[in-house]
Amino acid sequence: MVQVSVIIINYNTFRLTSEAIASIQQHTKGVSYEIIVVDNASTECDPGRFTEQFPTVRLVRNPENSGFAKGNNLGIQHAQGETILLFNSDAAVLNDALAITYRTLVAESRMGVTTGRLEYPDGRLQPQCGRFPSLRLQLVELLRLQKALSAQRRGEVLLGTFFDHDKPFRPDWVWGTYFHVKRHVIEQLPGGKLPDDFFMYAEDLQWCYAIRKLGYDIQYLPEAHILHHFSQSTKQEKKLNQANMILRNEDTFLRREYGTMATSGYYIAKMLNLLLSGGGNTTNRYLAHQYSRLLVGKELQTPSTVVR
Repeated sequence: MVQVSVIIINYNTFRLTSEAIASIQQHTKGVSYEIIVVDNASTECDPGRFTEQFPTVRLVRNPENSGFAKGNNLGIQHAQGETILLFNSDAAVLNDALAITYRTLVAESRMGVTTGRLEYPDGRLQPQCGRFPSLRLQLVELLRLQKALSAQRRGEVLLGTFFDHDKPFRPDWVWGTYFHVKRHVIEQLPGGKLPDDFFMYAEDLQWCYAIRKLGYDIQYLPEAHILHHFSQSTKQEKKLNQANMILRNEDTFLRREYGTMATSGYYIAKMLNLLLSGGGNTTNRYLAHQYSRLLVGKELQTPSTVVR
């Protein structure tokens, strides 16, 4: 059996997807793998160019753009690997990351997901490990209780930018940028697939929550290095529109998993945190406004109606 099935979703990103494929073929030495490209009805060019350029790649043509999660589930249906690696089209491995995350993933029966160190093209770290949303953590930050903790303990409690990314760690959840998961773990989820009711954004939070509920761990490995072309130059209004999509999905997740009262408490603490940590900041002010609308069940407003 193939040890790793790599699934890459392509939607009008031919150049980046090609670079992702090339990086895997160049750096992967320690495991057997296959690469499956799921094209989500791209119009940029004929997706058949992938198999012309990379004859060993398997191309799955999705007749519609069904989003990131559904696209990955479609790829999983065609995968033959013992493990599944969901790999962003705007990412590239910088070393034998597949072998590193595979070895840790299969070494423990209760290990469900592994990931690596994400880096910007200039080598700076992208913090991608987090705790599940909770009122407790919001209150820790609101009351500035983290200042009373040692640097190590602060990192363990809050994760994000606080913890030491040079050491392995088991967070609550990680991004779907590089998401290495056991096939049999996916098969234990409802419907035998990854939750895919979100078109885009926050699906990785939902995946990790479902996998953790099954009793599996998630492991961050600093030895596996992955470049991620995460845009920092996106225009402000586009960033806020993306934030709206995340907030809607997060709201669905929180109300379903935590209930209305816990979600309301979380929103109140989140709003206060945003305003106290930088109420004059446009993004913080906008997000606080949107959380206030979610709190009372109102539709989110578009950035143009809020940000001045």
